[in-house]
Amino acid sequence: MASQLRVALIGGYGGGNFGNDASLEAALGLLRKVASNADYECICTGPSRVTAQFGISAHRLAYRPGGFLRLLDTLLLRGPSGLFNWLRAFWIVGRFDVLIWAGTGVFDDYRTGPLGFPAQVFRWSVAARVRRTKLIFLSVGAGPIINPLSRFFLKTAAVCANHRSYRDEDSRRFMQSIGVDERASPVFPDIAFALSPPAPSRANVTLTVGVGVMAYRGWRRSAAIEADYSAKLLSFIGALRSRGLSVRYLVAEESDARALADLKLKLPTSEGAGDEEPMSDLHDVMRAINACDIVVGSRYHVLVAGLKVRRPCVSLGYGPKHQALLESAGIGQFSQAADDFDLPLLIAQIEAIAGDLEHYRRTVAASIDRLEADLNGIESFLRQSMPDGADKAQMYSDATDAIAPQ
Repeated sequence: MASQLRVALIGGYGGGNFGNDASLEAALGLLRKVASNADYECICTGPSRVTAQFGISAHRLAYRPGGFLRLLDTLLLRGPSGLFNWLRAFWIVGRFDVLIWAGTGVFDDYRTGPLGFPAQVFRWSVAARVRRTKLIFLSVGAGPIINPLSRFFLKTAAVCANHRSYRDEDSRRFMQSIGVDERASPVFPDIAFALSPPAPSRANVTLTVGVGVMAYRGWRRSAAIEADYSAKLLSFIGALRSRGLSVRYLVAEESDARALADLKLKLPTSEGAGDEEPMSDLHDVMRAINACDIVVGSRYHVLVAGLKVRRPCVSLGYGPKHQALLESAGIGQFSQAADDFDLPLLIAQIEAIAGDLEHYRRTVAASIDRLEADLNGIESFLRQSMPDGADKAQMYSDATDAIAPQ
């Protein structure tokens, strides 16, 4: 009898980002439909949180020493911690039959240098390739990748995989543009759309706008961008209140909650009061959005939550994924860049939606119904990609022929 299949889900889970954790939750749900008897563990940013929330064993993505040893490690160009993390990755990954990067923006370098998350994706993917553990990228996001070394790391990781799928066509096209053959890689919706939505709520007496508050500093942490974004967000909230609209604040990461607290200190008492409840995961965000008519957000998964609840959204985005998401919902015209967003245009977009709210709600609902029907493709992809009890040598024969990018 074949031994129990051992599967590790890997990514930036447990670090306080609601979208990442929602992706893990959705992936576990989908995988348990396909391989119900498999043993699931996680390799992640916050192992204790993942174990507490999802009841599975978890391992940390990477370790670095603290105190004086950290300084010494830095002076030695992270050589000691790098060697330790490589040896540890080879040891851990060899215990599993399958390693799955599930959801989230895996192939980009947002707010990180090459020795951050890109190096971790590279390390674990190469370890899986060498240890003959099947490697799958499941409905992940890609691009942009600004740093050349980050691009090398992430391209190499992609080439190590047995199977890749993407959460939008722009991601697949981006990876093709940097030299990864993606002709056979399918595109599916973001896996967070597999989560169950809250029960519908009654219509609001006063039109309510859910405003996603984010500690936004641009792709490379610019103080000037942060100041401009915060000032415009303050003005936007004031403009909504002056038009007699209700405001509900939304957060999707712990840093966003801190940004919201700072923002409230700068608002008049009446505008800063807000109607929000504490939020600790994407389900809380969806419940809050259930009491909104329109959602404005910069966090990608705040927009996913809004669309999941069938609400028209306006995106203040920091990458192509935001535009692609709104286009998939039939409202691509309500998107602009967060770095230098146009405040009068944002107000005009809210007024346009409010002026024909039922039309835009029907548009979003019909689009998301079609998108969620495509989630069945993820299950089919997993059934075709997951090993069926064959030994590792047979699994490895399906892998790509070269680690180095072509």
